[in-house]
Amino acid sequence: MRKYNVLIAEDDTDDYNFFVEGFEKISTSYCITRARNGLECITYLKTHNNPEIVFLDLNIPIKSGLECLKFIKDSNAFQHIPVVIYSTSHYIKHIDAAFKGGAHYYIVKPCNADLLVETLNIVLDRLEENLQTPGKAGFVVRNLVTLEH
Repeated sequence: MRKYNVLIAEDDTDDYNFFVEGFEKISTSYCITRARNGLECITYLKTHNNPEIVFLDLNIPIKSGLECLKFIKDSNAFQHIPVVIYSTSHYIKHIDAAFKGGAHYYIVKPCNADLLVETLNIVLDRLEENLQTPGKAGFVVRNLVTLEH
């Protein structure tokens, strides 16, 4: 596996620490940068080298995760960056909005570290294999929500 420069937009310190602990258990090199709100996320993207992957919580202050997703996907400079929604929300309307907005995957925040590690490994392996957005059936990783219409 290659080295990942990861940007995560997450305002909750406990959720952020849990996420970092998950990455620490993965046998890969990484550098995680945290944005505490949507404006910090956008500012980081404009002023730093592009990360290889962005994780967005939906419910972050100032600009929401969906607003950040729109900014990323509407920008020629950033639209190639894979975006993974990392949220507690399991509502179909949020998942559909993220899918339609161009996110690569949607992770409902797992409740334990082992499940988080397993989920992160799945996402990173899939992104390593193919950087194209999956079909709707593979969009939600490790969740009981079905997206069939």
